[in-house]
Amino acid sequence: MNNKSLLLNGSFFEDEYLKKIDILNNLKIKSVYIFDHYQNPEIKSKPVYEIKEAISKLNEVNKNFKIGSMVLNVRKRKKDILLDDYIYQFMEIKNFNLGLGIGDEKYEKKNKIFKNNIEDIICKIQSHKIYDGNKVNIILGGNSKFFFDLCLKYSIGLNQWQGSLENIKNKIDLFKKANINESKISYCTKNLKFSGKELNENIEIIYALSENKTFKDQIDDISKYCLN
Repeated sequence: MNNKSLLLNGSFFEDEYLKKIDILNNLKIKSVYIFDHYQNPEIKSKPVYEIKEAISKLNEVNKNFKIGSMVLNVRKRKKDILLDDYIYQFMEIKNFNLGLGIGDEKYEKKNKIFKNNIEDIICKIQSHKIYDGNKVNIILGGNSKFFFDLCLKYSIGLNQWQGSLENIKNKIDLFKKANINESKISYCTKNLKFSGKELNENIEIIYALSENKTFKDQIDDISKYCLN
């Protein structure tokens, strides 16, 4: 099963990104994800893409993979801007993986936090007229019990950012007990040599590309250790 995906690093689009996308097209990957940061989370002096612009660039080219957000911060923008200018536009893309989160200050300090209720946002997405037709896939990024309960309540996906394999295995078991397909669970890692064989084969593994190694070297590692 094709369950390996990539999360692009902040400076991905700065240098010959079309050639990089051609390389990604030759890999057997499921999805390519974009994060939502104003500042490069690894090296502050490096450039960083804006999520909407990056999604647009990926959507404009021919590709053999799905695209998505990992994750769109629902508290970063006013509710009407969040919905009309971001979420609803992303939903126009068929099979879009709509990763949502509430953000923290691990990578950047927030000047303003909007009190948008993530459960309300989920309901608005699922009630939208194109949600089913375009097969939008909602994924919550977070490890809290509140997020996990929302995933079970609305039968949506869950992403774990690194952390222990035991935690992800426990989530798989709970999804199965709730009769939710475990393929809705994903695991994000910086370890580009992690094959994922220790996990259920249906779990999506998302490899986070880094600023600290060349694109070529990282793709070589992923191809050698993870895609065979």
